[in-house]
Amino acid sequence: MNRLEFNEVMNAVCINNPLSTTKGRYGSNEKVYHWNNLKIWFGGSYYAVIKGKIPLEVANIIYEKYPNNPYGIRIEGGCENWNPNEWGINNKYLETYHIDSKEGLLIFLIEMKDYFLRKNNLPEIEVKKYDELIAKISSEILKKINPTISAYEWMQKDEKNKDTYNASIERDKKSEFGQTFREAISTFDKSVNPFLNDSLEFKDINDYLKKVRINGTTYNFKEKNHKEDCCRLEIIDHNTGNSTTYYREPNGFSFQLLYKLENKQYLNILHYFSTSGNLESEKGEYIAINYVGDNNKKKIDIRFNITNGTIGKTYKKKTPVTKKQIKFIYDELTKAIIYASNITIENMKETPKEKKLELKK
Repeated sequence: MNRLEFNEVMNAVCINNPLSTTKGRYGSNEKVYHWNNLKIWFGGSYYAVIKGKIPLEVANIIYEKYPNNPYGIRIEGGCENWNPNEWGINNKYLETYHIDSKEGLLIFLIEMKDYFLRKNNLPEIEVKKYDELIAKISSEILKKINPTISAYEWMQKDEKNKDTYNASIERDKKSEFGQTFREAISTFDKSVNPFLNDSLEFKDINDYLKKVRINGTTYNFKEKNHKEDCCRLEIIDHNTGNSTTYYREPNGFSFQLLYKLENKQYLNILHYFSTSGNLESEKGEYIAINYVGDNNKKKIDIRFNITNGTIGKTYKKKTPVTKKQIKFIYDELTKAIIYASNITIENMKETPKEKKLELKK
């Protein structure tokens, strides 16, 4: 969980009365919300903090409803598999939760609300609102991060780096293969971040969120360019755990796929622009391909600098790319498009169909 997600959860459940402040994990000044004898605040790193007398009844309901603790609701800030009965005080309450996800924080708060309704002989209605509330939260996050800005649009705002980026775009327009390669990159980007594709009809976020989890945040780079639009968007498939991640950063962008193949083998493929490195030749637009995992016989580590036309392992010297190598990268991109669309686009469809990519070029 990040601060934006924390804030949107608190807004969605109408707990918006911070009455004091405290220091976060890394010295940040965090607002403390006081609600029904509980204190709630963002911890300053990746979790929310709950302090007070948390009813053991509620803790047990959560523990039983969500085996293996998929949402990171951690008793006393400890391990995810702790049993609340082993930590209860006087068999009545717990004193602390650390909650790692927006879903977990929402679950805790609506379970607490229903607990209070039960105690007052009122109908329990809050837990039933979970789907509606998580959809509202995700919608607000998407509005704030604005995921519809493409890599090309983003780089045109970057006065320092846009010429470097544009030079290879113009170069690739001059050859048939260059155009085909660029189309593959564009399609990969739209598969990682489906909100870039205006040909896809996104009907119902409630339906989508039953299949994927959407995490997102904005970044405020006060001292750097285009601070208002820097962001991160992650889409995770509930069933497989496969994910795509989209970044906009002050000096570049990144589109990433992390996909589990079989037998603990993973494919990690990225399209990004980087200004890191000591040499000018290390800067530019990249395709990175990594096959990793204990059972992976073909451990592949490739960094292809599209801008300069060089290729090599991540921390090794780069040499001019060959036709055979660039054909391999194109083929890997084509496979990655299908993998990414299985997470982001296929889950948008109401009825599962043959795994086929339908993207506007």
